[in-house]
Amino acid sequence: MRADLYLHHIRIFKTRSLATQACNKGNVRIDGQHLKPARDLKLGETLDVERGELKLVLRVLDFPASRVGAPLVSKYVENLTPEENYVRAAEIRREKELVMPGILAAKPDKKQLRQIRELMERNL
Repeated sequence: MRADLYLHHIRIFKTRSLATQACNKGNVRIDGQHLKPARDLKLGETLDVERGELKLVLRVLDFPASRVGAPLVSKYVENLTPEENYVRAAEIRREKELVMPGILAAKPDKKQLRQIRELMERNL
């Protein structure tokens, strides 16, 4: 099965095109070598996947026929990611929030948009 298709099917990436982009950028590796999106994966191979600050280590157990639901993912992939990777990613995220507050926040809600509009109208 193609690497990009597999990563999409096991819910590592939301879309296949995001999985393809990650492969092309070099964010997906096997044995330290960059992985092309069309490379056929084999059972038992270990993938290193970088998603933002988080570095995942995954072992291929089986190939799903199509995108599977979250409860079924464990049948197809084994997560070998060390706990310190999750801790490190959380620390980096907290530091970014301290340095750039609000940059990671969601878009403004309806009330906040009204307040922004009022401020803009007053300044004009």
